[in-house]
Amino acid sequence: MKQIYYVIQTLLRGRGSNIIKIISLGLGLTMSILLFARVAYEQSFDKCFKDYDNLYQVWSVFTVNGEKYEPSQANLGPLAGAILENFPREVEAAACIGHWMVSQPLYNGNVRFDDRKVSADSLFFRTMGIEVLSGNPERDLVQPDVIYLSERFAKKIFGDENPIGKVLSYNHEINLTVKGTYATLPDNATMNPEGVVSLPTSLSRGGLNYSWSGGDSWTEYIRFRPGADKAVVNARIDAMIDKYRPAEDKKEVGYTAFVQPIRDTYRNNEDVRRMTNIMGVLGLAILFMAALNYVLISISSLIYRAKAVGVHKCSGAGSGTIFRMFLLETGFIILGALLLMVLLLVNFRDFVEDTTVAKLSMLFAPERIWVSVTVVATLFVVGGVLPGRLFSRIPVSQVFHRYTEGKKGWKRPLLFIQFAGVAFICGLMCVVMAQYRYVLSKDMGYNPKNLVGGELYLDKKASCDAAYQFFKGLPYVEAVSSAEGTPIYGYSGNFVYDEAGNSLFSTRFCYFMREDYPAMMGIPFKAGRMAREKGEAVVNEIFAERMHWGDEVIGRNVNMGRESLKVVGLLKDFQIETFTSEKKPFMAVPGKMFYGAVHIRLKEPFADNLQKLNQAAKEAFPDKTIDFKGYEQVITEQYNSVRVFRNATLLATVTMFFVMLMGLIGYTTDEVRRRSKEIAVRKVNGAEASMILELLSRDVLYVAAPSVLAGTIASWYVNSIWIDQFAEKIPLGWVVYTLIAMANLAVIVGCVLWKSWKIANENPVDSIKSE
Repeated sequence: MKQIYYVIQTLLRGRGSNIIKIISLGLGLTMSILLFARVAYEQSFDKCFKDYDNLYQVWSVFTVNGEKYEPSQANLGPLAGAILENFPREVEAAACIGHWMVSQPLYNGNVRFDDRKVSADSLFFRTMGIEVLSGNPERDLVQPDVIYLSERFAKKIFGDENPIGKVLSYNHEINLTVKGTYATLPDNATMNPEGVVSLPTSLSRGGLNYSWSGGDSWTEYIRFRPGADKAVVNARIDAMIDKYRPAEDKKEVGYTAFVQPIRDTYRNNEDVRRMTNIMGVLGLAILFMAALNYVLISISSLIYRAKAVGVHKCSGAGSGTIFRMFLLETGFIILGALLLMVLLLVNFRDFVEDTTVAKLSMLFAPERIWVSVTVVATLFVVGGVLPGRLFSRIPVSQVFHRYTEGKKGWKRPLLFIQFAGVAFICGLMCVVMAQYRYVLSKDMGYNPKNLVGGELYLDKKASCDAAYQFFKGLPYVEAVSSAEGTPIYGYSGNFVYDEAGNSLFSTRFCYFMREDYPAMMGIPFKAGRMAREKGEAVVNEIFAERMHWGDEVIGRNVNMGRESLKVVGLLKDFQIETFTSEKKPFMAVPGKMFYGAVHIRLKEPFADNLQKLNQAAKEAFPDKTIDFKGYEQVITEQYNSVRVFRNATLLATVTMFFVMLMGLIGYTTDEVRRRSKEIAVRKVNGAEASMILELLSRDVLYVAAPSVLAGTIASWYVNSIWIDQFAEKIPLGWVVYTLIAMANLAVIVGCVLWKSWKIANENPVDSIKSE
């Protein structure tokens, strides 16, 4: 108990420096734990499925003209069922999942629900290993117009009522009967729908290609039997596919497939691995910077705490007792830092969850509590053991004379790591922020300002014409047009063939586009005009380049397999999807009816007029779901992962900068105190204040210059990895990194000058007297 009392008294006497320690450790712990918890969360994906080691996802690989494309999650519809049929000894169940006719909302009366749904066959739950709470899915999901709801979704819609037998309306078009419920899946699952619609519901409406000839857009899974030889399927799957594919399809496109554990789907994603690695590096950098900063500040207090240690030893305390007392003191400091962390997480919960893209309840779930324990334990060992050993070795003779510590070997490595860490995170932050602004402000090739888009499908020409006149007549509408698909979400693909019928490449294809659409979107023509009649088409510049047409584009014929199209217009290139994708070849054919992806350009004030537009559309088309959304908002949302990473690096930068400054202040204070007599003697011998400041600054620069250089080089390397995800990159050269390094050095030198200013201008007599 006496040791605890002495530790508390020590903490109270040094409360100023201890507050700094708690704040720096609290910030460091908060950021490092969040980053490591997020990494652990990323690695936990798809563990929620029963016996997940036997759950595998099917992947397809297409080859065109000898060019093998990247593995795709989009498969031919019958593939999973064929695997189940051909490998009965190895495979227990297989499921095929579609995403058509399930993207629109459900309605319970007039109440709308936009929760995620999929369309799946009868073996979906058995294959995925999802617990069914009520109903018989293998019987129910072979029938059309049936839906199963997650337990959470059923409660959200019906409250405590029994949902079985209730009817929901899909997009005011299809009545779906609830036949069962299943256990709610967590967020860290790649397949976690709130509703499962029977696959025959989609297939019975037509328009879907579920065959061995095309229709490569189905997500599929298989479940192996326990103990099955999983390698057999991958070894024989290509031979199996060859039995089913039509001969004419084999001539045009090569097709193979393989299966891999569902756990690898998310973890092996290139973006996920990139972000996980970077977050892990940031977490380690912040953790060790916080720990080493604590060590630096603690050891800097060695001079004026040496006498107190000597008194304890005179009173009978051994080195072990002193060591335990310092560990206890470190424990109290870390406890204070943890309390600060809790306060930060509670008060900034929404911002933290937005930045980490995960709920705190998931990050700090019981199965991941080991992350926080490991981080705290590491901090305790690094921050407590090293200073504790130094304090415990102070000789008892220090009661009778002043203790000095002249060696700086232990200080400079700590400073080196901190300076390098700050330079690294600053370089990373600057590039991430610049790239985010760059992709948001870069010209897309069309004008998204005041542009909104929504879907409206009508089956009669009179209805389409009436809809067009309705939207065009609204007083706040500037222009109206429609097409199949949108540039921000992308288009489906079609193969282009040469005269001999050999496929050349795949182009993005717009199946219908009104004549006034390019002008309304702000997509200029480089030559020619918009297609007006059947058999005409317009293409973009990349399409013409792929065809090697040179400047003679207008009048060319394009073989699309079933028909030949005449090119009457050349569009300037525009970005399809985001700047993470390369520019793609594009072709569009005319359409005169007004339906599909409706595009409207609104007058100012944009926000108010968008709200009016959605309300007017709801009243004019009560049996349709039309959600108009601003293009600029959609573009921003598509870069949400970049925005989140920008926020994370910004927080990490602020944290590491603060920690570094605290360590540098502690180091400089210690150096000024240790060298006060030397400085006084130099001033007595004629040294000016500027010479003293130069002396202290130069001492720090010997450490800062190489460490900042190392950190800047490390940031350049990591930036090159991160920015590879973009097709369009902000131009960066060595000048940018030079400026980042110089800015870091300027801050470091400025901090040293600020803390040294007083001693440099102090009367030397006062310094000598204090000795």
